Amino acid sequence: MRPAQETGLESADAAATPGHVLSGSGYLPSVIPHDLLAGVVAAHRRLLDLAGGLHDDVLRRPSGLPGWSVAHLLTHLARNADGHRGMVEAASCGEVRKQYPGGQQQRDDDIAAGQDVTVEAARAELTEAVASLERAWDAAHVDAWRTGRGWVSSYGDTSLADLVFLRWREVEIHLVDLDLADLGGPSWTDLGRAYVEVEWAWTVRGLPARLPADVTLLLAPGDRPSTAVGRGDRLVVVDLPTLPALAWLTGREPGAPTWPDLGPWS
Repeated sequence: MRPAQETGLESADAAATPGHVLSGSGYLPSVIPHDLLAGVVAAHRRLLDLAGGLHDDVLRRPSGLPGWSVAHLLTHLARNADGHRGMVEAASCGEVRKQYPGGQQQRDDDIAAGQDVTVEAARAELTEAVASLERAWDAAHVDAWRTGRGWVSSYGDTSLADLVFLRWREVEIHLVDLDLADLGGPSWTDLGRAYVEVEWAWTVRGLPARLPADVTLLLAPGDRPSTAVGRGDRLVVVDLPTLPALAWLTGREPGAPTWPDLGPWS
């Protein structure tokens, strides 16, 4: 994947004047989320490498998501990529497209269609869907990155940069959900630091809407600063390191009996 087009940005010399570079950091901001793109492209490579070693019997295995087989998840990851490509291409034309124009029914039907897919078909569909999405990102002009957006059911109108993260999340989390550690797939503890940093910020930011009104949740991971979320009178302390805490916050692991029931994670 080549660097996304930045035509129209100021030159590096002009941008490096006072007020453009973060003080003392040497970091030059860009409207294009290069760090997120690098993260998701690397995750795509891991996904395709894993898919390349599978056979038909593996696709019939149950995944780590109740009711989903490995085939269902691989099909979902391909169709999710198609949805992201559609949003990027529409934004490049000044339009806003829904991730799934047919709504929840389209999403459900797309996943169900993967039930009996062969490993060759699943691999080919996934490879083409990933390549097409990366080409759409690569072709997007800087003006599309600046003001373009797509529409996803969990967030409504969403900037292209945030959509890149949502795709990264989809791949990283579902790589674990495939539950293929015996074939070289990742486990929860294999989530990379760069991804975890962004995911932690996103998940914590969305926590207030998921908490019961009477709860204040104190996340005390010990490996990063503690943070309190919510405004309720009942204080609940979650004294877990970042990765186990994220597993609970994302619904991948049950919490302690005294912890609150959270609303849906998205």
